[in-house]
Amino acid sequence: MSDERRQKVLLGVLVVFALAAGWTYLVPWLADGGDPATAGRPGARGGAGPAGVEVARLEVERLEAAPRDYRPGRDPFRYGEPPPPPGPTPEELAERAAAAAAREAEEEAVRRAAAREAEEAAPPEPPKPRPPAFQLTYLGSFGPSSRRIAVFTDGEEIYNALLGDVIDGKFVVADIGYESVAIKFVGFPDEPAARVAIGS
Repeated sequence: MSDERRQKVLLGVLVVFALAAGWTYLVPWLADGGDPATAGRPGARGGAGPAGVEVARLEVERLEAAPRDYRPGRDPFRYGEPPPPPGPTPEELAERAAAAAAREAEEEAVRRAAAREAEEAAPPEPPKPRPPAFQLTYLGSFGPSSRRIAVFTDGEEIYNALLGDVIDGKFVVADIGYESVAIKFVGFPDEPAARVAIGS
């Protein structure tokens, strides 16, 4: 840019600033009737200042708080105790009891069904072994009471046995009476004794 052109630009800027200043100060002065005392003064009537605005007086005495009767109320930061919920009605109690009874009956039926299924699925218990049948015939006894001897036969042989003797490896003479004997079984200590009469 040449010096002549730069000077023209600066001159134009100065002119703009001069017009703005004249508008700011001359227009309010003309509005006030051309009073030299108010020319160009901020705050003159019609200007941008606070002139003409009524300022209220601060009443300091009203700032003093008057004593009041204060009663503390409910703490706003604490919730009050909620009212207790209403109790169940007789109809609701009856319905609950019926539902509980039905539920208990259903559970009992399920337990019984499960136990029945378990019994059916379990293998049957093997039959409990039984002692052999006593097939000898008691013929009677002889000898003194302190050492009596019982006599048995199988139809071919005669067996004489004292109290406590084992016959045929399977039978034990547990008692010798005048008309009968008591026979126990080898390997079956819990089995009750069999009473065998004479001739049988």
